[in-house]
Amino acid sequence: MSDDFVGLTSTDGRVFEAYLALPATPNGAGVVILPEVYNVNEWVRGVAAGYAAQGYTVLAPDLFWRQQPGVHLGYDQPQRARDQGEAADVDAIVTDVGQAARFLRNRLGADAKVGVVGFCLGGRLALLAGIREPIDAVSAYYAVKLDQHLQELPLLSVPSVIHFGATDPWVPSDTVEAVERIYAAAPHVAFHRYADTGHGFARNGYAPYQKTAADLAEERTLALFDAALLAGGARSGAR
Repeated sequence: MSDDFVGLTSTDGRVFEAYLALPATPNGAGVVILPEVYNVNEWVRGVAAGYAAQGYTVLAPDLFWRQQPGVHLGYDQPQRARDQGEAADVDAIVTDVGQAARFLRNRLGADAKVGVVGFCLGGRLALLAGIREPIDAVSAYYAVKLDQHLQELPLLSVPSVIHFGATDPWVPSDTVEAVERIYAAAPHVAFHRYADTGHGFARNGYAPYQKTAADLAEERTLALFDAALLAGGARSGAR
């Protein structure tokens, strides 16, 4: 286990790793980052550092430790990453998100609030964790396979923001429209579709990054977390 990773305990007593990013000036709240199928790679660690710079204590758990721990892939290995994602036990990983939130509260205090940000597979996991686990706010980016959860998604009751690219080949438009209908009358859920953007539009430094959409989505996520996670409604970290 490297210096940047800590051990968490799963609900069945096994230990798995999560990347920990600590803020210089903690704001008292936590964020769990849920990666794409590439797992906790350099880009995800950069995302964690960005939220830590805002004052959040951040964990990014190894999503695939049950298959093979510590496999964090670059974007030059798409097939291996997709295979990793297809083999994942989604329900089991959602319980890991709950354990990550508990770890953060043990560190920050029992009353600390914890948000989740997820991308791709991580977006799917983020929404399910917001329903099933002790999570206080959710930001889900281009979540895949939500058609498998249309009966459960209406149970989401915490403040949330959902981001989709308008030209995403991995998320069918009928699924996006079904999700939009579910939350159309839900005042605690904000739904956004970004024009001329595809899957992975928030992946700065890598194609198919779209800066305008990525900046706006991040701004909306930080605004959500400011309101839902921070007692004073403002970040203590510097951007």
